Amino acid sequence: MLKNALKIMSAAVVFLTLLAYVCPHVNPATFSWLTFFGTAFPWILLANLVLTGLWAWRRSRFAFYHFGILVLGWQYVTGFIGFDFGKDTIPESAVTVATHNLGGLFHGMKITDSLREKMVADYTAFLKKNGKPDILCTQETNSKLYRVLVHKMGYDYTFNLKKGTVIFSRFPIESGGEVPFGKTANSSLWADIRINKKLLRLYSVHLQSNKVATDTEKVIGGTAELDEEETWHEIGSVLNRVGNATGVRAEQAQRLREHIESSPNPVIVCGDFNDTPNSYVYALISNGLSDTFREKGLGFGTTFAGGIAHVANRLYPHGKKIYHLFLQDGARGIFRPLPGVFIHRFLNAGPRILYKKTVRLPPFTVYRLLSLHP
Repeated sequence: MLKNALKIMSAAVVFLTLLAYVCPHVNPATFSWLTFFGTAFPWILLANLVLTGLWAWRRSRFAFYHFGILVLGWQYVTGFIGFDFGKDTIPESAVTVATHNLGGLFHGMKITDSLREKMVADYTAFLKKNGKPDILCTQETNSKLYRVLVHKMGYDYTFNLKKGTVIFSRFPIESGGEVPFGKTANSSLWADIRINKKLLRLYSVHLQSNKVATDTEKVIGGTAELDEEETWHEIGSVLNRVGNATGVRAEQAQRLREHIESSPNPVIVCGDFNDTPNSYVYALISNGLSDTFREKGLGFGTTFAGGIAHVANRLYPHGKKIYHLFLQDGARGIFRPLPGVFIHRFLNAGPRILYKKTVRLPPFTVYRLLSLHP
């Protein structure tokens, strides 16, 4: 009986894995429900690993089925887990690019001017301690927070169209603009930045948010009862909004893709995509670009662990990977990838101690892997 149940479970997991593999190739505007299998891939991956070990222990051929399905989709596995063990030293000439959604910086707090000043001071000290990025792209940065950041962080150049997405740089910004998304609170900026006589176009991206964090935490966090009809209505509402947001992101990704293709300069694309590597949005934007995490990442590529990923934290504590950094092949003459991807995880659920002070920070991703050629 147990063996038959495991066989059925294995068949289901393999089927779900195949659906996750198909997800990046199907526009969510056509089949929005397929998106959930791509988002769930980390847990599907975990299920495959567990079943592979279990069947191997029983010396069953089913172990090869799960192993084979993982090999078949190895490109998707490496989108979440980095396997680069290189120990190359990062030279002093390396250019550090960081992307950070600041939306959770004051999560659960009553914002005051003094709190904002203190938080930014702590944040600035954290950046200096961990290697201040040469270029910092932030999302969900309101005007008041932006003014304090400019004052405290000391970047020589900034680009801000007052739509929440900001680019800070120690290199000159010669021009910039916005990728038109229409009527939405999200925005994506581009800036032409000159680095040692080389001109590079940087995109700071923030695609459509799901906006279901509160409802998701209510359903998953224990305040809602699964035997109540209202709870299932809330679950349906969450899934519907996620599906609609995915369709909007797909349209935004198409506009961003067209803008990238028209760029006269080599590009770097980074930011909060609100979609995982097993998504249509990721596949569309990354086409023809190199994912720096796939090339030089090591370990779990987590960048988000709140909201809809809350349930994952109980089974898969590394959450989701929705921040990305892509490098255009044409930029190889300017930059080359180097080992040393540093991903700092700060879960909104609790404080972490930084340089002898306690401060809450949202997930923060730093990529130190670009080195300027002579």
